[in-house]
This record gives sequence, C-alpha cells and structure tokens, in this order.
Amino acid sequence: MLITVNGETCELPDGLTVSGLLEHYRLKPGGVVVELNLEVPGKDAYSRLELKAGDRVEIVKFMGGG
Repeated sequence: MLITVNGETCELPDGLTVSGLLEHYRLKPGGVVVELNLEVPGKDAYSRLELKAGDRVEIVKFMGGG
C-alpha cells in the first residue's frame, strides 16, 4: 500500500498498524507523537490502528536541548 509519511510517499505492507510503522522506522512510541490523517490518536491506540492506502502520517520526534 502507498501512504505518505512526513511528506514522502512510502510503499509499506498491507495491514501495518501505527505500532508496526514505528517499528519499521525503529522509533519508540514514547519518544514520538504521531498524527494520522490530521488527528492525534492516543498511544494506547497505536497497536489497533491499521493504516490504509492513501493515509497521511506525520511523525514528530522529541528532541532535548536548551
């Protein structure tokens, strides 16, 4: 399936969840915020939310600093 992740079109396997997407990019759920189709789901929903062709995902990674 084709989805858009942070503005880039990506081909990923069908049936992938938000959790699976984070694993694919080697990201830990605690260190990011995910926006799926302009909505921000709770982290507890990541394993249930199955991505579909045409979805738009933004992943924002927390950065420390000062």
